Amino acid sequence: MNEAEFKWMPHHEGAIPPAGQGKRISTYNVALEGWRRGLELEFYGEIEEVSKLKLRYSLSNGERTHHFQLSMGDKVTEEAFNICDDKSLTKKYLKKAGVPVPGGKKFTKKNSKKEIADYADKIGYPVVLKPTDGNAGKGVFANIQSRDSLKSLIKHVQDELGYGDILIERFVEGNEYRVVVIEDQILGAMIRRPASVLGDGKHTINQLIHIKNDIRRTNPHLRNRLIKVDREVIDLLQRSGHTLKSIPGEGERVFLRTKSNLSAGGDSIDVTDHLTPELEKIVIDAGKAIPGLAYYGVDMIVDLERNKGTILEVNARPGIGGHMFPVEGTPRDFAAAIIDYYFPETKEVVRSPLFFDFDAIIEPIMTRQADRSTVRNTPVGPFYGKELYISGEVQNVGYQAWSRREALDRDLYGDVENLNDGRVRIRVMGTDKDVLEEFKAACYSGPSRANVEDVEEFEWNKPLLIGFERIRSTKRYSRRQVKKLVRERERAIEKYERLVNRRTWKYTEPFRKIAKKILRR
Repeated sequence: MNEAEFKWMPHHEGAIPPAGQGKRISTYNVALEGWRRGLELEFYGEIEEVSKLKLRYSLSNGERTHHFQLSMGDKVTEEAFNICDDKSLTKKYLKKAGVPVPGGKKFTKKNSKKEIADYADKIGYPVVLKPTDGNAGKGVFANIQSRDSLKSLIKHVQDELGYGDILIERFVEGNEYRVVVIEDQILGAMIRRPASVLGDGKHTINQLIHIKNDIRRTNPHLRNRLIKVDREVIDLLQRSGHTLKSIPGEGERVFLRTKSNLSAGGDSIDVTDHLTPELEKIVIDAGKAIPGLAYYGVDMIVDLERNKGTILEVNARPGIGGHMFPVEGTPRDFAAAIIDYYFPETKEVVRSPLFFDFDAIIEPIMTRQADRSTVRNTPVGPFYGKELYISGEVQNVGYQAWSRREALDRDLYGDVENLNDGRVRIRVMGTDKDVLEEFKAACYSGPSRANVEDVEEFEWNKPLLIGFERIRSTKRYSRRQVKKLVRERERAIEKYERLVNRRTWKYTEPFRKIAKKILRR
């Protein structure tokens, strides 16, 4: 048994450039979906939080324009956003509406640590500590078992992380679900599994981590959220009787962390089909409890045995990457649902398979060279595509430049690349079948210096970048060379791990930190 390979939704495969992955995955995918339906797309910057530049965007059908930040559109009111931004205030609204929430109380820096710990003693351990205005799980500590641990974490959250107001809540046992909703419609639900590897009876845990990270690199939501081997991982392995060199049995899952954060190597698993009507009602009631909250996500602890849910928090701009690109389960196209909601008249539009260069579009804004950047409109479908392999004397004779001119003159889109075997590959798409056939026929001739011997033709239906680009050839390695590089990488990693676990390395850590500070000056 092996880890599941990442599977793309067909209209997203290869269509998410680096700037649209990771933290901007919600922004890019919602914007892309609207643009692909023929809406006018514009990006712009807004200054927030003491001169911090935030990327925003708008979509327009020519008569109506909506503005977005991340996944949140302007149908979510400012009042709703402010309520959700304050976890203590959110709880008041939920509690008033009869939505189940964990018992708890808000404290400020004016409250002594003794006073806060006395309250925790009163409600009973374990407890949860969280900032009232935190996000992405920063500063949240669950399952705190003792008064001393709580006081130490209060100091860390308030003094070191800089959060003033905090919540102390009763810890609720169960599975944590993330559910996203538009008005009364449940879009999807997922759970997060802590970083882990699945044994196959052949590879060591260290090798399995590298294999899994290679899979995560293919996932646009997780490509920069890899499993890192650190002290926490090594300690947890030791407690479970393992080391990095252990070979777990086939089907044995070995956990590497206790927290389920995706940023620390956790897995997103779709569980939409497992939501019961009772749990769906709790989630929808949570949204109705907050005025002006048209679209939202909730974190809910679920007691599966009793079929009961407790709402931990409500988010006015939920991340959608884990739902659209899960590690396991069915991908949910939240971007399409959001555009359906804001521009229902586009539901029947045939989506363009093209995508735009997000990196180039936002760079002038993020470097403050421009205030706004408008994306060139795409034609909408239906589209027809071909993949052509041209053989003969076709390299170093101007074939790439010629094919690009021919395609652009016909309003076709795609790319051209010289292959290592001497052929030229062209992937091309357009909305006119006859024009596409004309282009293919022209490829049999090519530029004057070319001598075309054959043109192989295949259907092409995957996304392509708008415009027509010339792809630079990259060096390709044989299987033997790839295996050698993998072995060298594994040996280097093992050598590094042995080094960081030596006592001398730990003892000299303060001196290395001082040296780094000096070098930065």
